[in-house]
Amino acid sequence: MPISSARSRGRPAVTVIAVGDVQLGRGVGRAIAREGPDYPFEHVAAVIQSADLAVFNLECALSKDGVPLPKVYSFKADPAAAEGLARAGFDIAVLANNHSVDCSRWRLSETMDILRGRGIVPVGAGMSMAEAAAPVIVERSGLRIAFLARTFILPDGVLYREDVPTIAVYDPDRIEAEVRAANRRADVVIVSLHWGVEYARQPQESQRRIARRLVDAGADLVIGHHTHTPQPVERYGRGLIAYSLGNFVFDSRGEGGRYGTLLRCTVTADGVDSHEALPIHIERAQPLPDF
Repeated sequence: MPISSARSRGRPAVTVIAVGDVQLGRGVGRAIAREGPDYPFEHVAAVIQSADLAVFNLECALSKDGVPLPKVYSFKADPAAAEGLARAGFDIAVLANNHSVDCSRWRLSETMDILRGRGIVPVGAGMSMAEAAAPVIVERSGLRIAFLARTFILPDGVLYREDVPTIAVYDPDRIEAEVRAANRRADVVIVSLHWGVEYARQPQESQRRIARRLVDAGADLVIGHHTHTPQPVERYGRGLIAYSLGNFVFDSRGEGGRYGTLLRCTVTADGVDSHEALPIHIERAQPLPDF
């Protein structure tokens, strides 16, 4: 059953679904080549499509001719895979992570163009640092919803610069002011954070402090990923914090990476009105509902 604060009855409300890491290359890419781009989402598309707004973390570059950087984990997917994302019902793609530039920063713009061409809005990346850090604001049912995305994890093999295609990196001296500024422009503020210790089941205390400060600054929903494992979801003040949603579409070889959370929330101008943390597990590159 959804957990509800019973606030804002009769006020405009929007259903938001958020999922964790979506990686469409490697083994998932081979499955898509055999079965088609809709294959990873066959069992969850109806749920995603039921949302007014659906957001995911894209854990790979989308590029036709880009060459993956020579590092231990470098993920590239065929642009055709984006068709499956669009038909599954996704609206917002988080690119502030350590794999968006796996085919170099110059192919990051290709990834963004491919997403936009399928009607999916990228957040947390841009042609400059200022563009990457700027909030993306969308409107649903009369509510203006601002998305901010930041990564704590810097990409391997890429010299970080602010004047070329790049991703938005967490800056502790600026993030709270940026949340407050987004809150002045929008009715709802959602912050995505790529952070944490891989395969950990609990967030670090420092993460709890950061997330709660962001809610105090005006964030209504804080969603995390990178650990590849689901972590707790907690109420704090008027907001909701999901420390990590785990994997959603992935070909992780270890048992720990086979689980995730599909977070379904109802948001209003007064914050998160209700939420459900719905468990999924992954088999053969497909998320399967456990709800």
